[in-house]
Amino acid sequence: MHWGKVVLHGLVLVILFLAAAIMVNPLTDWIDHPSIRVVIKEFVRMGLTLAILALYARQFFKKKAAYFRIQSLAKTNKLWVFIGLTMPLTVMAFYLFTKLAIFEQQGQISFSNGFLMIMGSFMAACSAGVIEEFLFRGYLLKLFEDKWNRITAVSVTSILFGSLHLMTMNNLHLIDGSMVLIGGTLVGIMFSLIVYKTGNVWNSVMVHMIWNFFMNSNVVQFAHMEESAQSSLALFRFQSDSIWMTGGAYGIEVALPVIMVYILISGFTAFSFMLKKEINNEKDDSF
Repeated sequence: MHWGKVVLHGLVLVILFLAAAIMVNPLTDWIDHPSIRVVIKEFVRMGLTLAILALYARQFFKKKAAYFRIQSLAKTNKLWVFIGLTMPLTVMAFYLFTKLAIFEQQGQISFSNGFLMIMGSFMAACSAGVIEEFLFRGYLLKLFEDKWNRITAVSVTSILFGSLHLMTMNNLHLIDGSMVLIGGTLVGIMFSLIVYKTGNVWNSVMVHMIWNFFMNSNVVQFAHMEESAQSSLALFRFQSDSIWMTGGAYGIEVALPVIMVYILISGFTAFSFMLKKEINNEKDDSF
């Protein structure tokens, strides 16, 4: 396929992804309760986006989902569920032990409100994790890899992934935007390496989904000292004003300690992938 067609297909897939997100808003704006609205909205967005992307792939690429490393959910490796849980817990423990943040007691949340907050956060995490991984680490990664190589595919999709997160920011400043772009790119590389290591997009979905769930402000919220905090299941107050420790305008997900977690997981994944490849090569040579 000519490189121009590859780029065009990539742009169309991203546009379809964005269009589906816009389309679901008027369909759910009539729901008054915010948590119920989030659950229904994200459920509809996930189903609509996945259907559109799958239809496009079948129509124009003539390939099934497995070709793009979208395997069965049942084949998910439990190790990545564990790593997904370890990441946010490690971040919270680091900030508490270093006293960069303190845990703050909040007012009591009713069972019904707490349940709806968890359901809304879970559905939002599922939707973002599944859709973004299917698009970036499924369709786009394989599309660019087939035309160029793995390094190009990982680089382009990861930078694009980081760039799209800039769209969620208001009053963008250079340093905040740079942190989002760097953090988004590095976590994109991490997710890509997980897919290459396991051969199944669902493993990166699990890590992405668990991370998004815990880092949702309704579940775990990191707030500045003077900032008014919304209701959440756990609230941490930053004890530092350093943008490198707080993540600036975007928040904790692009703070320097969190970026170090992305790098450590990426290093572990890359090393284990190379080790496995070397072992397989030795086995082939022995025959």
